[in-house]
Amino acid sequence: MCGSCFDRAVRRARRQKGYVLILGALMLFFVLVPAAGLAIDVGMMYLTQSLLSAASDGAALAGARAFSRGSNDAAQDANAESTANAYLYANFPAGYMWSTNLQVSSVAATSSQYVRSLTTTASVQLPLIFLRFYRVNATTVSATSVATRRDANVMIIMDRSGSLQTSGACSPLKAAAVNFVDKFAENRDNLGLITFATSSRIDSPLATVFKTNMTTVLNEVTCTGWTSTAQAIWQGYDQLVALNQPGALNALVLFTDGLPTSATEDFPIKASPNKCTPKTLTGVLADGPDGLYNQNAPPQPIVSDQTLISGTSHCAFPAVTDLQYAPLTDHWGNSLTVTAYKSVTYSGAGLKVSSSSNIDNFSTNAADDAALRVRSGVPDPAQANQSLSGVVIYTIGLGDVDSTLLERIANDPALSPNPVAAGAQGKYEYAGNATALNDAFTAVASEVLRLAQ
Repeated sequence: MCGSCFDRAVRRARRQKGYVLILGALMLFFVLVPAAGLAIDVGMMYLTQSLLSAASDGAALAGARAFSRGSNDAAQDANAESTANAYLYANFPAGYMWSTNLQVSSVAATSSQYVRSLTTTASVQLPLIFLRFYRVNATTVSATSVATRRDANVMIIMDRSGSLQTSGACSPLKAAAVNFVDKFAENRDNLGLITFATSSRIDSPLATVFKTNMTTVLNEVTCTGWTSTAQAIWQGYDQLVALNQPGALNALVLFTDGLPTSATEDFPIKASPNKCTPKTLTGVLADGPDGLYNQNAPPQPIVSDQTLISGTSHCAFPAVTDLQYAPLTDHWGNSLTVTAYKSVTYSGAGLKVSSSSNIDNFSTNAADDAALRVRSGVPDPAQANQSLSGVVIYTIGLGDVDSTLLERIANDPALSPNPVAAGAQGKYEYAGNATALNDAFTAVASEVLRLAQ
């Protein structure tokens, strides 16, 4: 090989090496360093964004729950906004990732009929590290969350039978119910109260101003009598249908500590040898020794509802010996047989009334069917055959209850398959003892408000 050729090759190799060094330096400065810096800075932005979004979401939800505090819209909106702001400040650490200038704004608004919204917006200035080399010193990271809350229409259907007094749970029950009521928003939500024992009565009709009245009524409840569950469930539905707000969240909250033991029916009277008139009597048939009670009992819950039927001629009541049978459908249209949850004994055109266990069984079936009809949104004859779909039923049980029945009534997804599944799914909460009642009611309130949001 010639010497000149060798020299030229050496010079060419040196030049190429120089080009590689220059190209490598350029790539390091313009590609690799920015890429590494971008990865680190973007990682910081991602972590900041994630935490800020989570704090914003939680703040909006917390604020929406605070709509329950205050006596009017303005006060409730202010409470919701301040709660959301405080929640975000508490859950986004100051100086996180060296961020500065945390700005928070929450705005409450009525977005549509029966629906309010709370919008929470938060932002911070996040300093950058490597991108400073390119004169990008900081960036703004922001997050916006919106929580909506439907107005809630809730009928509390509360057992006040004698077993509650015997077990010592009557007072804890009343305290838990008062605490439940306090979680809802006056002048927006509608709350009402039905208590039931041998019979049932609307103690506090659905109203948007309810806290003072319902607290007074609940504190005066006396616990005595049997358990007329089906009638109370249907009366609760009747109240919601009459209010007729399908755009709101409509719910029944049923509490009981035992099994249904009575049913309200239009009982046919034996033709002979008794001369009792009239020949059909509307009353409450209980499984106790006294038999038939007046449907239209004295005002409840202050006075016991165990008033025997009176005003009839030549009748042997309170005994049930003059009844022909229990009709297959109760006074409110609930079937005593159709769900077939409990087996029943027939007598003539109806059901046997001389057996306490048979009365319990068909009373249980009536409650099961009442809930099925409510969840199905059937027409209500008392309200010109209007109906209301989407009603959610929540149940709370204490002590010796039939948990399967209460899961059926609520259409709780935990019961699968549910032979009477229909309509919206609710939830069943069990309180193991009286001290757990407040937690059970609080859990149901959280479920109601969760669906409202």
